[in-house]
Amino acid sequence: FGPQEGFGGGSLSLDNFRTVLGSAGLPATLLRTLALGLGTVAVMLAVAVPLAWLYTRTDLRGKSVILVLAAMKMAIPGFLVALGYIFMLNPSNGIINSWWSDLTGGPLTNIYTLKWIIVLQGLDFAGPAFFMLVPTLRVIDVNVEEAAAVHGVPRWRAAVQLLLPVAAPAIAGVSIFFFIAAVEVFDYAGMLGMPARITVLSTLIYQYSQGATGSPEYGNAAAVGLGMALAIGLIMIGYHRAVRRADQMATVTGRRAGREPMRLTRGGRWAGHGFVFGYALFGVALPVLTLVWASLTPYLRPPSADAVADLSFSAYGDAMYDLSEVLPTTLLLVAAVPTVAVILAACGSWLVTRTRVPGRRGLDALIMMTLAVPSIVLAVSFLYMGLSVYRWLPLYGTAAFLALAVAARFVATAYRTLHGTMLQVHRELEESAAASGIRRGRTFMSVVLPAVRGGLVYAWFWIALLTVRELTITVILSGDGTDVMSTRIFGYSSAGETGLSAALGVMQLGLIAVLLAAFYRAARRQSL
Repeated sequence: FGPQEGFGGGSLSLDNFRTVLGSAGLPATLLRTLALGLGTVAVMLAVAVPLAWLYTRTDLRGKSVILVLAAMKMAIPGFLVALGYIFMLNPSNGIINSWWSDLTGGPLTNIYTLKWIIVLQGLDFAGPAFFMLVPTLRVIDVNVEEAAAVHGVPRWRAAVQLLLPVAAPAIAGVSIFFFIAAVEVFDYAGMLGMPARITVLSTLIYQYSQGATGSPEYGNAAAVGLGMALAIGLIMIGYHRAVRRADQMATVTGRRAGREPMRLTRGGRWAGHGFVFGYALFGVALPVLTLVWASLTPYLRPPSADAVADLSFSAYGDAMYDLSEVLPTTLLLVAAVPTVAVILAACGSWLVTRTRVPGRRGLDALIMMTLAVPSIVLAVSFLYMGLSVYRWLPLYGTAAFLALAVAARFVATAYRTLHGTMLQVHRELEESAAASGIRRGRTFMSVVLPAVRGGLVYAWFWIALLTVRELTITVILSGDGTDVMSTRIFGYSSAGETGLSAALGVMQLGLIAVLLAAFYRAARRQSL
């Protein structure tokens, strides 16, 4: 409602909303955003539902690999996957397109299209969607499908006509949740859409805030962000209603339910293994291997004997200079963001679940409401706030300010992780401490926190991993002296610096591997 530049004096008005709503390109942007959300969800379900069904409902051999693949897919940042596919399918010099052009005279496909944004983003979301669907499919009584088989109904038909309707509320909840994520995530839309001027709401906010066509237009960015937040808030209401309706399809009762997995035919096993192999190939192996190959070649070209002879580590030597600049800030965020988020979440969860402080229910609602605020909107809000108070509190442009913004995004994630764990701590522990004269604050530190140690460790490492992956907030708020690995990779990719962006991407994957190894070691040491 403020002036276009967003700061200083000026009366409140609706001018920014009029400017945005009067933009000639807004209807097309809204339609593309809707197509992006719906298309991403469709691709995600087409991958996640079969994977979850194979893992929970069948006797597919080696199905534990699905769990590992889904976890690996979640660990790889989306913008690195996009970068790998750019190196493969760039219409001018992509590895696969170059090879195809030699055979046919033209490129196979163009990666800079909305359909590729949808496909890759849907494939990216299939990993977390798999983990959200597995608990639901696991507890549905197998007798539902066995009864259909007795009456001669084919297995695939039973799964489609019986299993999916029972799991429909859970699938609807997952779909709504990831529709919201699809329209607000910047990674794929920024990497693949902006070079081809394919504008969706997330990239529109970025362009307004960064002054893509001139000086920054913070008022317009805020107007788009507010409208986006209100729309997503309404969608979140639908999400919560879908979750509440899940009990209408309950099949777990006091009667012992069947748990024997469905036996796949030989053809079914081949199809299942082929589907899992395709997910591993296109979701993990191809983008990672392409990233490694691009980091070793002086220019993009298909693998060959001549190309292998020219391999070198020169890009890594150049990237070491960048690493010395961005690694300190990256490590600061990896350490500070999960620490701040977990501390705030632990305190909030304790106040809500363990005390009778007035307003605790409101606090619970307030924390969870932050999930309805898109990352790009949160980033613009922090940008506006930081510049508005800079005269009195010069935090904007510092690593601390960047860490606070990213931590604000993940407090609700940590809170939801710790909330259930906190409920499992029996009140008699605190009552015994109170009877011994121990103050409530000391009880929280000495009794409650050690009791939920496992949840704290899991939440800390999970948010540390999310911090390394984060691009949406950091690309808006980082600047000279506060660049992190993700923003530097994005910048080099936008500038066409193939070797540097690939080398830094491989280094970032190495940092993620170190985080996962540290988590595994901590989990084993503490028997988590």
